Amino acid sequence: MRQSRPDWFEQRRDFFVREVFDSFFRINYSFQEIYTIYLECRRPHSIPCVDLFNSHTGEALDKIWSRLIQFIGTEVEKGPLWQLKDLCHMMWPKKTDQQGLDGSLVDWLIGSVFHEGMKLKENIYLLKSYGSAAYEIGETPASQIIRERSNNEGLPPHYSHIVDVQGLVNRIGSYVVNQMERVANLLGQVNYLLRIMVSRLGDNMLVVRLLAENEKVLADHWGERLEAVFEEMFYGNVADGFCAAGRSYMRGQWYLQALDMYRRALLIDNRCSEAIVKRAQLQAVVDENSDVLGVA
Repeated sequence: MRQSRPDWFEQRRDFFVREVFDSFFRINYSFQEIYTIYLECRRPHSIPCVDLFNSHTGEALDKIWSRLIQFIGTEVEKGPLWQLKDLCHMMWPKKTDQQGLDGSLVDWLIGSVFHEGMKLKENIYLLKSYGSAAYEIGETPASQIIRERSNNEGLPPHYSHIVDVQGLVNRIGSYVVNQMERVANLLGQVNYLLRIMVSRLGDNMLVVRLLAENEKVLADHWGERLEAVFEEMFYGNVADGFCAAGRSYMRGQWYLQALDMYRRALLIDNRCSEAIVKRAQLQAVVDENSDVLGVA
């Protein structure tokens, strides 16, 4: 009998949970790059906040636009944010258990980031494509307008008399500021929720291994060392966390990485029986296969 999709998905749930964390870490880094570029053309105490008179702004908007295209993507070629939004929606349908509630909130927040990002992308496009021209129209001196109208009988009224072009562009600039800050705030909330959720994922070896492989990421996102995260995940027993990572590496036949995890477990607790036994076994395997493993 052909396996149903829900069964297939549930059997691989640990992998998809791991993907949510990994994707979020990468997405957050990507947005930080966009936000840094945005700050280069920002005047916090003026309106518009996006400085369209700065010669550097056009280049900055081009950079932001190209990064947003990669960040969000399109219906034809979905970017990492779009893919994460779809994954979260599939991962956490409405549930009543605590993890389901936390996950549903993550799903809602990532969806909000996506929709704010889509609006941001459109407004960046408007500023990039039409902002400079609109300001040139609005900044044309009155004397030039009079001279043009006197030399060209029947010339229609100047554009700036029909449409408040500067006001329109200023409003779009303000929307960009608000949307940038909303996306940053929403991503911060997702980051906080994922940190809460990870404390209940000690039985997910793929997540444990992801954390072990990304210690700098944990420091950047959560301001914590791996040991502190493991302490919470494994009820105060940090060595258990390193042993769990070691078991995961052993299953994948990553013997050097497994040996490193068990060594670190023993640095935490030199009486850890699992780490003592596995370190000895792995050391023997590594010594016997040093040429294959590339160990000097």
